[in-house]
Amino acid sequence: MFNGEGYSETMIEILRALYFSGKLQSSADLRGALEKRGVAVEPRTIRYHITNLERRGLARRYGNRGTALTDRGVAEAKMLFVFDRVGGLAMETERLSLECDYSRVSGKGNVMVNTLMVDEAGVPGALEVLRKVSESGTVLSPRMGLLNPGQRMWNCDVPEGKKALIGVSSRNYDILLQQARIPTETSATVLLRMEKGVPRGIADIISHSGTTLSPGELLIRGKYTSVWDVVNTGSGLVTAAIKTFPSIFFDEVALILKDAEAAFLRGAAELKAQIPPSYLMSYKDRNRGYMLVYGGANFFAPLVELGIAGELSISHSIFQIGRMQPVEGLIK
Repeated sequence: MFNGEGYSETMIEILRALYFSGKLQSSADLRGALEKRGVAVEPRTIRYHITNLERRGLARRYGNRGTALTDRGVAEAKMLFVFDRVGGLAMETERLSLECDYSRVSGKGNVMVNTLMVDEAGVPGALEVLRKVSESGTVLSPRMGLLNPGQRMWNCDVPEGKKALIGVSSRNYDILLQQARIPTETSATVLLRMEKGVPRGIADIISHSGTTLSPGELLIRGKYTSVWDVVNTGSGLVTAAIKTFPSIFFDEVALILKDAEAAFLRGAAELKAQIPPSYLMSYKDRNRGYMLVYGGANFFAPLVELGIAGELSISHSIFQIGRMQPVEGLIK
């Protein structure tokens, strides 16, 4: 198999540690990560491999702060570890989820976010579109953040000439429930048909069980959505996710969603203690409650549909909720 050819075992494990951490890693950090994988090496060996990765254009040193992958390095790591990334709860998403520490009590902390790269010159126009989109009922949250060129997110530096728009991900529903020790699962992403501003039915569905691509990202980049039409006419196609949980936790889930709605997430499109019979995807879904929630990337979908931007990444990073605000606060 071609994956891994040209790399030593140590170099592969260093790439793995750099990719799945998403942060700057010192030699000591990398040594610890490798030891957990059963690879014992000296610091000088790690420095030697980092130098080789730099020569290949796969990694970059940030002085004493540590090392991170370049865009080319991220692309290479995605190929090397593609089978680690299969499924609805891919390893990098799991890793990011652990760093989401939003507190329902304080209203502060990191939340999972989507990102969209926009040319600097196009940002004012993009914000005007988003101002109107934020009023739509199909938007998960009207809050957003903004990063300038040179600022860093998980495994990514914002390039020169671009700005990164930051929006709230629907993955935060799962994280809030898991923080309350309620097991939850996102089983599928759907195209939800809207008519007169309300859901009419599910047009198409993508299961999360065997993909490394975010289904929502795939649907939006593929121009299957028409969120801008929904914003302007009330009719069209938006993304939504089916999330399930044990039925016995229904009351607790309802309370958590109520608290989240009062904070930074809007309520679910539908919440039931039992999955409707027509939605059952396997025998395991019996005795499970479900919620249908609008996709967080619906917020940015009109910018892709209108050709203003195209570099959309879903559940791509984490961001302090306190640094996010309504679109009006970002318009100068």
